[in-house]
Amino acid sequence: MSCVASRNRRMAPESGRTISRQAGRISRVWLLAAIALSGCAIYRPLPLDAGDQHASLAAAAQKIEHPRLTPLKIDPNGPWDDLQLADLAIVVSPQLQALRAQNKVAHAQVFSAGLLPDPQLGIGVDKPDGSGVVSALSLSAGIDLGALFTRHRRVAGARAAAAQVRNEVAWQEWLVANQVRLLARRYEFLQRQHAIAASAADAADKLLTLTQTSVDQGNAKLDELVLRRVAVLDARDRERSLQRDAEATRLQLNQTVGVDPQTQIPLRDTTALHDPAALDAATLDARAIDQRLDLAALRAGYASQEAAVRTAILQQYPLPNLTISRARDTTPVYTKGAALSLSLPLWNRNRGAVAVADATREQLHAEYTARVFDAHAVIAAQIESLQEIAAQRKLLDAQLDAMNAEMQPLQAAAQRRDVALVTYETARAALLDKRIASVALAQAQSEGEVALDIAVGSLVWQ
Repeated sequence: MSCVASRNRRMAPESGRTISRQAGRISRVWLLAAIALSGCAIYRPLPLDAGDQHASLAAAAQKIEHPRLTPLKIDPNGPWDDLQLADLAIVVSPQLQALRAQNKVAHAQVFSAGLLPDPQLGIGVDKPDGSGVVSALSLSAGIDLGALFTRHRRVAGARAAAAQVRNEVAWQEWLVANQVRLLARRYEFLQRQHAIAASAADAADKLLTLTQTSVDQGNAKLDELVLRRVAVLDARDRERSLQRDAEATRLQLNQTVGVDPQTQIPLRDTTALHDPAALDAATLDARAIDQRLDLAALRAGYASQEAAVRTAILQQYPLPNLTISRARDTTPVYTKGAALSLSLPLWNRNRGAVAVADATREQLHAEYTARVFDAHAVIAAQIESLQEIAAQRKLLDAQLDAMNAEMQPLQAAAQRRDVALVTYETARAALLDKRIASVALAQAQSEGEVALDIAVGSLVWQ
């Protein structure tokens, strides 16, 4: 009993020292952990309000990389012209954000095409059943030389395919950007027409009131009153129709840009219209061949298919697999050697792949030819349309200038009661109708300029 007690007394200091050493190790671990954690990032909430969103989008739009659009300085609070809004649409549009993911897939395909084939390793063991001395062993290593021979063509084809994807994505961005420009201009001109139509409807109401007074006084006939009433209905219908068209255009613009339907995009007036008289179809045709990104994508796709045709033709020849071996039989006798395996080109000869690749190349050639023909036809038609619209606007604006000059003395005469007020209001209503027609022609020319930019593949007047 005393021995046990004395032994326990001797162990007590050791146990204390052990505990103290463990406590020291634990404290050092906690100290190191605290030091390590002091350099780690800690989550802090960062709310994002609408102003921050506008500022971030404006900053992102100034960094866009597009071969046909220039990053523009954008005020986050607006107003924005059609080109600034086009830059914003490229950043904001959900469809374009999803489409740009194709570039990553194309780059991954280039990486995959450049990878070397993995070597093949084989190990075998044969255990003798009877009189063998030792177990037989075999070791072999092989590689597909055919994949090495075709690697250059596959990489070239993958790079051309990646260029095709980049140009296709850039072409879709170009289409969306110009669709935004077209809708922004349409909305602006529709608002102008709606404002004039509202004034014309008010003028029609005033004419109706004046005619009603004349009928009551016996100075006008009832059929004239009916015609005035019909004119009021027509004017109000036109006003409401233009209002609906403007609102529908605004919603379509918001959808194309990628913002909520309730958002009121701050728009600036579009730039002045250009004179289409100097446009030359041959010059713009050549420019379209060089500038249109969809044609560049087709050319890259054709180059990729050229590489596919050459690869398929190369694969019709017997490309070898090389194998190096080392073996031991049960005697034991050691051997080493090499082997080449070939496929005999008797029946298949990769003719199916060659036929498919060649037919695909012909299809791409025909598609490119048809796309070039369509581009030339659209450019010629758009130039003719712009020149015709400009001529009509010139004639109508001359008529408006003459009517404006005549309206001032007519208004003064109506105020002196030298001319019947109904005569002045009738002339003013006709003038407002002509103004609506003039704005409609300006809208057609403005949209036609954007359509010509799309057909040529670049900004024609810049």
